[in-house]
Amino acid sequence: MMSTGGFAAAPQRNSYDVVIVGGAIMGSATAWFLTQNPDFNGSILVVERDPGYGNSSTAHTNSCMRQQFSTDLNIHISQFAADFVKNLRRHMDDDRVPELGIQNYGYMYLADNDGFANILRANHSVQRAAGTETELLSREEIAARYPFYHLDDIVLGSINLKDEGYWDGGTVFDWLRRSARERGVEYIAGEVVAMTCEADRDHRCDTGFGRDSVLRHLGQCQRPARRTHSGDGGDRCACRAAKAFQLDLHCRNPARSRPAADHRPVGCAFPPGRADDLSGRLSCRP
Repeated sequence: MMSTGGFAAAPQRNSYDVVIVGGAIMGSATAWFLTQNPDFNGSILVVERDPGYGNSSTAHTNSCMRQQFSTDLNIHISQFAADFVKNLRRHMDDDRVPELGIQNYGYMYLADNDGFANILRANHSVQRAAGTETELLSREEIAARYPFYHLDDIVLGSINLKDEGYWDGGTVFDWLRRSARERGVEYIAGEVVAMTCEADRDHRCDTGFGRDSVLRHLGQCQRPARRTHSGDGGDRCACRAAKAFQLDLHCRNPARSRPAADHRPVGCAFPPGRADDLSGRLSCRP
C-alpha cells in the first residue's frame, strides 16, 4: 500500500479548476505561483505518487543553475530564478523563510575546435547583451586560473561566476510546498492512472479514486483543440498525458537525440541531457 506521508489518500472535492500531477519542486512551484496570481481564484489539487519524495527528480538533482544559454529568453528565465532564490523571503512575504544564496562556482564550457569556439563566441554576445558576466578565456587564461585542467586540445573556454552554481533546491521546494498548502492548495497521495478526453468538454483526469477531477488547461499546444496538459510528474506522466489527450507530443532523451550542431562543446561540466536548451524532454509540435 502506498504511504501517504501525511497527505490525504483521496480528494476532498468532486472537481478542481487545476489538477497538477507531481508535487515536487515543479508541481509545487506551479501551485504556489497560481496562488500568487491575482487573476486566479480557483481550486488546485496536487497528486503526488511519492509523498516522501525520495524517488523524485527534485531529490536527485544537483540543484545548479546557469546563465550560459544560447537564447535571450532562457537567460532571462534563469535570471528570474536567481533573483527568486536570492530573495526568497521577500518573494514569499514570510519572515519564517530563510535567507538563501547561490554558490557561484560557475560552469566552464570548453571548446576543442574552432567550430565550438565560434558557438561560444556567439553565445557570449547573447549572454552579455542580456546582462550576464560571462567571460571567454584563452587556453593560457584557463591554465592560470584552473591549473588542474588538461588543455592540450582546448581552443577556448567560457565561464560565468554570477548567479551560476549551486543553490539549496531542497529548501526552496519545502517552502513552495508549505506555502502552497497554507494558501489552500490540496495535496493528496496517489498516482494518476488514466486521463480521458471528451470532445468539446474539459479534459477529465481519473486519479484512480473513483471520481473525476476537471482539468482546465492553462497553456495551449499548436493544435485545433488548443489544449495541453499542465503539470509535472516526470516523463512517464507527460507521455501518458500525450496519449490521453491525443496530442502530437513526443518524449525524447536529449542525451540520445542531441542535434549535431549542439551548442554545448566538449568538456561541459554537467551530465548529458540535463541542461540543453536546444532539445527538451518534451516537445510540442503542430
